[in-house]
Order: sequence, then C-alpha cells, then structure tokens
Amino acid sequence: RVGAECRAPPARRAADRPVIVVKFGGTSVGDADAIRRTAEIVRGRLERGPIVVVSALAGATNALLAIGEQAARGQLIGAVRNVQALRDRHLQQAEALLGDTAECAEVCGEMSVLFDELASLSEALSVLGDLTPRSLDAIAATGERLSSLLVTEAYRKFGLPAEHVDARDVMITDDAYTRAEPQPDAIAEASRQLLLPLVRDGKVPVLGGYIGSARATGVTTTLGRGGSDYSASLLG
Repeated sequence: RVGAECRAPPARRAADRPVIVVKFGGTSVGDADAIRRTAEIVRGRLERGPIVVVSALAGATNALLAIGEQAARGQLIGAVRNVQALRDRHLQQAEALLGDTAECAEVCGEMSVLFDELASLSEALSVLGDLTPRSLDAIAATGERLSSLLVTEAYRKFGLPAEHVDARDVMITDDAYTRAEPQPDAIAEASRQLLLPLVRDGKVPVLGGYIGSARATGVTTTLGRGGSDYSASLLG
C-alpha cells in the first residue's frame, strides 16, 4: 500500500524522535517510476523517522515460486531461462534508476550474486527432484532481498539517507517454513539494536517484508503470502 503507515505506540518510540513504518507493496515498487514516487513519499516523512518496508517487485514472488517448481520437476533449462529473465528485469530497473554509475554497478553486482545463488539452487533442485518448504523459502525470499537492495540505492541517488538492513537480522521467527511464526520479543530486541540507532542518526532503514530467519538456526524463513504487511505491523 502506497504510504500505508504503522505508528509505533508512544512507549515504544525512540527517546529523541518519533518513528513510523512506511510499507510499499509490489506494485508500488514495480518499476523505476514507481520507486521514484515512493522516494518522494518518504521524503515528505523524514521528520517523522520513517522505517521503510518493501515487498518484492510486482510479480517477482510468483516468478520465483514458478522457478522452484520448474526446477524440482527437472525442467532446468526453463528454470534457468526464467532466472535470467528476472535478472534482466531487475538490472534494467537499476539502470533506469541509477544510470551508468559506480552505484549502479555496485548494486547490480550485489543483485547478480543473489541470482547466481538462485541459479545454483535451481540446479540442485533439479537433481534432487524435491522442493521442500525450506528450499521454497530460500527461493521466495530472493524477491524482497533484491527489492530492498535496489530501493535503498535508489533512495540514496535521490538524496535520501537510506541504509539497507537485512530483514532476516530483525524478523526473527520459528522454523515453520513457508508460514513461519514471528517471535515478537526477539523482533523487538533486534529492532531496538539495529533499527532505532539508525533512526536516531537521521537514517532511513530499508528492509524487505515477508522474510525472516529461524531463531534457532538463522535459516531463511517467510511469513507466507501477505507477510509484508504483517512484517510492517510487527516492526511498528
């Protein structure tokens, strides 16, 4: 939801400034123009200490799940082609946002690493022929990992003091893969340690919704479809 906000209750606010959580869904970060619009929304809220939560680019999660299913069925060529198509889309949006710059090269390199991991995972699944919930989460989480990197660099380009935060360091869950249950006390503690110091320093933390990590192992989890809104609420 463009500009949807979760206001932290007064008792949970940073000591020296208010904090709000602004969440953008997939359509709101679907392409370069949409991401530019979100930057202006955040700019208008800088005095209110925004923490930004983003979904994957529109359609990316469905594409990722399809890649996993293709690979597990042994359709590796099709899966790898779809990985490349998704890679091309993200790199094109990065170039549209950042131009031919060192910043663009850097974020494209970071995203390419994630796509290389996705291609390797697809190859492994094609051999195993079994798409486990844990593997599915590793694949599905890639969308938010990508979008949060891209949005952070775009915000910096537009003059916002954005700082990328890996949501998996904050959104602590159990290990019920594909439908993980958040652990509120652990999330609150991680938020106080990782997010509030950034807000106090005038930074804008940017992190993906929907994804987390299992408390006991640190393995990537997801909260299930619609989990980005839930993530934003929990952070608030």
